Amino acid sequence: MTHTVFVVDAGNSRTKFGLFEHTENAVTPIRLGAVALGTQRDIAGRLRKWVSDSQPDASIVAGSNPPVLEQLVEDWGSELPTPTVIRRPADLPVVLNVDQPDAVGMDRVLNSLAAHHLYQDQTVIVVDSGTTTTVDLVSKDGTFQGGSIFPGLRLSACALHDYTARLPMIDVDAERQTLPQLPGRNTEEAIRAGLYWGQLGAIREIVQRLSESCSESPIVIVTGGAMPQLLPHLTNAIGIESLPLHGLALLFK
Repeated sequence: MTHTVFVVDAGNSRTKFGLFEHTENAVTPIRLGAVALGTQRDIAGRLRKWVSDSQPDASIVAGSNPPVLEQLVEDWGSELPTPTVIRRPADLPVVLNVDQPDAVGMDRVLNSLAAHHLYQDQTVIVVDSGTTTTVDLVSKDGTFQGGSIFPGLRLSACALHDYTARLPMIDVDAERQTLPQLPGRNTEEAIRAGLYWGQLGAIREIVQRLSESCSESPIVIVTGGAMPQLLPHLTNAIGIESLPLHGLALLFK
């Protein structure tokens, strides 16, 4: 039987959402969307409008931004199915082999759930580059083994601008047709080169080290807002838009 599931992920800088077709063996995105928190106050209203031409069978919401998540649930309204709310990693069917399971970010756990479903019996490395960049290892049995966390492109750009007297704010969201040149011959190009090549170099190094810890070559999945900029320059990586939403859609029963 096929069902339509509406899922929402309340993040630190954006709220992501999507409609998925759910069958016994797979979830398939019908359409996806996102809204920046700084440009939209009534997120629930925006979501109701976005999904108004559909009739989902169920709603599932989660997020790594608790205040936004709770406000969204409070404002949800009756037009959509009452949401199943995922507030803790323990609410998800993923084994977390780390020192502090309750402290693991929701997106990282949802990524693990989705990655294991897509590539069962294979080791997977998930690169999720948004506000932060995480590079995590998921073993072939679906266990989350931990990984790394560091600032994403936009957060790094903000830090350079906010904590220096003269460095400008660089727009890192737009996909560029050409790679930043080295050496950068002006301040803006030097910042852009440092941000991009530093991000890409860190990801490559961590992926390599995690791969060396595995007994077999892992699948590498890239997701997050910076995926279009990073994916073409990561060898043999697979891009999947909004991977945490796939994980949420899998929770429908």
